Amino acid sequence: MRITWLLEAADQLWGGVKVVLEDANRLHRLGHQVTVVSRSGPPQWMRVECGFRQVTDFRPEHLPDGDVILGTFWTTVPWAASAGPAKGVPVHFCQGYEGDSPNNAALRDRIEAVYRLPGVRHITIAGHLTRLLRERFGIEAAEAPNAVDLAVHRPGPERTPTAPFRIGLVGPYQVASKDLATGYAACRLAHAAGLQLVLVRVSNTNPDPNEQDLPFPIEWHRNVPPERMGDIYRSLDVFLGTSNSATEGFFLPALEAMACGVPTVLTDVPCVRDHGAGKGEDLFSLFVPPGDANAMAEAMVIATSLPEVRTTLRREGLAVAQRYTPERHTELLDAALRSFVPAPDESRRPEGQPTETLTAPLIAAGERLLGEDRAEDAVRCYLAALCLRPGDRDLRFALARAQERAGDLDGALHSYDALASLGCDEEPLHTARGLLLHAKGRMTDAAQAFRAALAVGHRTADAYNRLGVVLFQAGDFPGARNSFERAIVLQPEHADAQANLAALATA
Repeated sequence: MRITWLLEAADQLWGGVKVVLEDANRLHRLGHQVTVVSRSGPPQWMRVECGFRQVTDFRPEHLPDGDVILGTFWTTVPWAASAGPAKGVPVHFCQGYEGDSPNNAALRDRIEAVYRLPGVRHITIAGHLTRLLRERFGIEAAEAPNAVDLAVHRPGPERTPTAPFRIGLVGPYQVASKDLATGYAACRLAHAAGLQLVLVRVSNTNPDPNEQDLPFPIEWHRNVPPERMGDIYRSLDVFLGTSNSATEGFFLPALEAMACGVPTVLTDVPCVRDHGAGKGEDLFSLFVPPGDANAMAEAMVIATSLPEVRTTLRREGLAVAQRYTPERHTELLDAALRSFVPAPDESRRPEGQPTETLTAPLIAAGERLLGEDRAEDAVRCYLAALCLRPGDRDLRFALARAQERAGDLDGALHSYDALASLGCDEEPLHTARGLLLHAKGRMTDAAQAFRAALAVGHRTADAYNRLGVVLFQAGDFPGARNSFERAIVLQPEHADAQANLAALATA
């Protein structure tokens, strides 16, 4: 493929810029023709292996022809969307939702308009961003979780902490959502309580006035090349993550620190919880509420003083970080980009490669993975197959059920709604939607779905009992009673309906 990345400034050392340049290099190594186009010159802090073009703006005449063109920050997405067919399919590479940042409050309407641009495909780097785009904008994005360079970020020997303790804090103080002020406040509290510490600060900006005249020493590292960050992480006793934003994109420094075997104290925000793979895992960090300096200071003391806690945090953090390999990220990113490129006409399709021979292995793999209880992997197979057979109702049913198995209830509901939009008006669809809406606590909507199932399907005692349950929970007691009584008329010995009717009498 011919791939173009748009970057406002490639020479500034921000996490999002680093991720894009690393992705461009990896895709180049896969054999794609990749070009980074930027208003700035190339970075001095890493080598760009692919093509690079500096431009004054992103008008089409300044862009190479391509198959896909990716906007990375919200300001570059409209350029990609308006570049024209010769420049490729426009793609938004979403690393965080800019509209919720306090720094962008005055720009929120413009940002939201960009997210609603028609004809743009979307890729996110974290599950919570995928959910946000679906819930706020109705966007079904591909997902390629970020990667940790495990060659750079590798564990050193387990440290035995001694005073002064080295506390790491990474990021620009000036960005409000990073909330480094809480990290400083926590360090002051811990220092006042007797914890001897030195704050190891890494930033791409100059020190803010609020970072001066502190009661503990600061060791400054500014504009550190990515390949040197592993050494800094491995020198730490504790890493602090202070973000207060529910839409923080990925917070890569936390995973990089964990990959280096460093115990972490992190704020409890969605992107960090996502690192636990949605399996209830919470032993990889000491979590504290965002903005709570007291809790953060207490966690710092625990992490520096209790060996068994440090050992657990190191072991579990290493296990989490090992999931985010560059190979997995690049494979997902490559697959997403390929899926966006229009397939050639059937008349031009190479002999022996009909659509069915491409989709059948994907569907079979999805079924196999579900049988192995690997629902998340099955979802990816079904999504890939749908790119080739978007109107296949059975395939969409399979996708929805796999999403339910994977715990993605919002995604499953979106898939069922897509079936309805295709004209599917069948009892299994309405029943599945009703059960899902019931699980999400949307009782009125669940009741509507169960009524639709009764209207087109078999009027069984089970169906009326399901409707009665959600009506009861929605507070419609007369409707619930009527449904339970109908169930008992159809099946006098229906134990659940009898019990529910008895419970209704005492409600």
